Amino acid sequence: MAQGPKGKSFGVGFSLGDPTAVSFRIWTSRENSWDAAIGASFLGNPHIHGDYLWHFNDAFNSRIVSLYAGVGAALGFGDKRDGWVLVKYKKGHDYWYYGDRSDDLVIAAKGTFGLNIIPRNTPLDIFLELNPIIGISPGFGFDIMPSLGIRFYP
Repeated sequence: MAQGPKGKSFGVGFSLGDPTAVSFRIWTSRENSWDAAIGASFLGNPHIHGDYLWHFNDAFNSRIVSLYAGVGAALGFGDKRDGWVLVKYKKGHDYWYYGDRSDDLVIAAKGTFGLNIIPRNTPLDIFLELNPIIGISPGFGFDIMPSLGIRFYP
């Protein structure tokens, strides 16, 4: 049984940061959900990611505030925003970029650590996330993507 705001299972909203995106969440139980987003980030435009999340509702002994963590993947297509802020080692020098061309497909593994706030008697959730990301292709890199967002549960 879904345990999102007001007992709903599907929410849609937006996030600002990395990525700036349309955000979706599907609750599968009180402790688990799927999260996805489509938007723009330093990975590419469009940026697509998906995560499986574990919610720790007892972290604050509250039904309003909870922590969550998860794992997932991210893809970036097309235009990159001024290159990555990731270290790539090349020919004995550190470069602060990722990928040599703006049309590279970026594939990355992604972690998620978040804070979720579900105000009482509202169909909303507010979230703050820090997402460590490891670039796999076209080269190796690491960064943390922060985002802040809100979702509505119709």
